[in-house]
Amino acid sequence: MTKSTLIVPKLPCQTVLTPAERLFSQSFIRDFKSPHARQNVGESWKTYYHTIPDEFIKSHISGDFWLGTKACWYPTFYNLDVDNPTPERIEQLENTFDKYNIAGSQRIYLTSPSHAKSGNFRIYLRLEYNGTLPTFKLGTNVLSRVFSQNAEIYPQKRRKDRLPCGRDQHIIADGVLLKHLTWQQELHYFLKIDPIDVDVFPRVATITNPSQPTAAPITPTGHAANLLQNGLEKFGTRYEAQYEILNFLWRSNWLPGDAAREIKSWIRFKNNGFSDKVNQGLWRIINAEIDRQVESIWARTALSDTPNNLTSKITASDLLEAAKLFPADAVNQKRYISLVAYYRPRSHHVFVFIPYHVWYTIADRNQYQHFVNKLEQLGVLEANRSYQVGNFCRCFRLKLSTGDASAIAQDGRNVTNYYDALKAHFASDPRLISEAMKIDRTTIWRHLCKIP
Repeated sequence: MTKSTLIVPKLPCQTVLTPAERLFSQSFIRDFKSPHARQNVGESWKTYYHTIPDEFIKSHISGDFWLGTKACWYPTFYNLDVDNPTPERIEQLENTFDKYNIAGSQRIYLTSPSHAKSGNFRIYLRLEYNGTLPTFKLGTNVLSRVFSQNAEIYPQKRRKDRLPCGRDQHIIADGVLLKHLTWQQELHYFLKIDPIDVDVFPRVATITNPSQPTAAPITPTGHAANLLQNGLEKFGTRYEAQYEILNFLWRSNWLPGDAAREIKSWIRFKNNGFSDKVNQGLWRIINAEIDRQVESIWARTALSDTPNNLTSKITASDLLEAAKLFPADAVNQKRYISLVAYYRPRSHHVFVFIPYHVWYTIADRNQYQHFVNKLEQLGVLEANRSYQVGNFCRCFRLKLSTGDASAIAQDGRNVTNYYDALKAHFASDPRLISEAMKIDRTTIWRHLCKIP
């Protein structure tokens, strides 16, 4: 009588992932291990209950078969699965993105393997909550509230989700399938998705000023208070109501971007049905109108009622530091001062979060990274790479000058502009400015032509 032999299933050979493959795994699999499933072309899914082998990851991105997993605790990406899409459903999805002010840089369209037959595709999003990844429960709840009628939300706890960057999965840009991209290039696109704050979706009950985190909630008065509390009162008043509230926010020294987000949220939840364009779902037109109103109001040269001392600050020592770092370079001096003006009020943090839109105001979209690299080479800027999704970071520590910390101000309001700070500190004297900043006097005259 022979002894029974225990048969152990043979697992795929474990291999070492390349850095790019490891990054793919960290982005889409994260802490999820088992169970998982694979699907060969033309076959059904087959489930496995062991740890996901590296060989499965390699086979998925090389197109041998598809790999699918269930949701982990903190997914990096969520996706909206749109099956058998109709023009009406696609239009409803686009209107929802416009309604919640979700930009094109905050989503990626990806074909499903069945796209050629049925047009199926997915929309990938990345959520953020208090500067980090939300839990699966929170992320799924906020997306389900607004997208569940037109798409199925993935990942899920009970159903496996096909990972991207595999066979017959192509990014769609402006209606064109980017079939020429390698999976590494597709991964790069995913990692560049700007996050969506989960607070965009629920109604924000308290009107506060996000530009001034240490300030008390703003208490509006008069008709603006009534509009904020009760919403639109009758047809034909939306544009005037937006203008009145935006004027109040301007007089309270809100930043234009914060004001635009606040008024867009207000009209969505407080329109009371008194707007034909809202009732028709014309959110692109409404958003464009609001943006034009904000641009017009914030273009005023007069100062608002409340000093912006909580949002910007430049000191005399900052000007001298700019001259020391970038002698005879007015362009980079101006960029440095713009960076300091944003950084100083927030310097109580070890690392300060500086989003892309702020960098784009400091330097041109195509030049800001070069400016960041130059500051790092000079040893005055450090990027925090302890937390990152992908190979980029937006939290920085700036080595500030240690001189007089008093802000340069006019009429009790902090000066926020480089040339205005030069005029205020050097008493509008081009000679003094030229000597201190090591800038040609002609350049000073050209920019400060209003100097008496």
